[in-house]
Amino acid sequence: MERHMLCETPSFQKQRGDGKIGFIVTLLLAAVLVAAGIKAIPAYLSNNKFISAVEEIAGRASNVTEGDIRAQILAKAKELKIAEAQEPGAIAVARTNPASESTQGMCTVRVRYTRNINMYGVTSIKLGVDKEIAKPFMVL
Repeated sequence: MERHMLCETPSFQKQRGDGKIGFIVTLLLAAVLVAAGIKAIPAYLSNNKFISAVEEIAGRASNVTEGDIRAQILAKAKELKIAEAQEPGAIAVARTNPASESTQGMCTVRVRYTRNINMYGVTSIKLGVDKEIAKPFMVL
């Protein structure tokens, strides 16, 4: 009789549902990650585009006033729908003119703001940007 029990194959009825719980948990975790990515990734990408644009604008500062540089940066923030960058104090521009035509001037732009990414009312993620960009230029 003992020998007969050792050879018996396990019943699948005892194992029913064991794999389903793990699959459901994995599926829920994947859904949460996808939902978070849908909200967070566009914000990260728009911040990166904005910083790249600020670097480009600062690099073309040779014949432009500080006010014009700031206006161009604010226009880019509006285009990318970054309201936090449009608030007063978020963007500071300083332009130093060269002492002579043979020396370089410097355009320094400080970008500082924090974006709150709302995660479907459950929580929010703070995405902070604090960057100082200094680009040399020649007066033409």
